[in-house]
Amino acid sequence: MHITFDFGTVVWTVVGILTGFGVYQWTQPTAPTAPTTPPVGMTKGERLVFALTAAVAVITIGGYLSGGVEKIEIDKPVPTATVTAQSSPGARSPHGWPGR
Repeated sequence: MHITFDFGTVVWTVVGILTGFGVYQWTQPTAPTAPTTPPVGMTKGERLVFALTAAVAVITIGGYLSGGVEKIEIDKPVPTATVTAQSSPGARSPHGWPGR
C-alpha cells in the first residue's frame, strides 16, 4: 500500500481524529445515581482503545475510498519445461524389438 500526503489524506486524517475525539467523549461514564454506586461505563483505557480504533478505521477506509483501486496484480503462470523422450532409429524399445 502506498500512502501519499495529498489533500484527501489530510482530510481523512482530520476527520479520523475528530471521530476519535467524538467517540472518546461519547463513551464517557455516566454519573452515579446515588452517592454509593460506582459510575457505569468504560474505563479510560477501554475508551482510548475504542477511540483509536474508530480513528484508524475512518482514516483507512477513507483513504481507500478517495484513492480508489489503482490496479490489481495477478501473477502470470510460469511456463514449465517439458521433457519428451525421442528414440533414435536404431534404439531398442523395452519390449526388445526396434522401436518406433
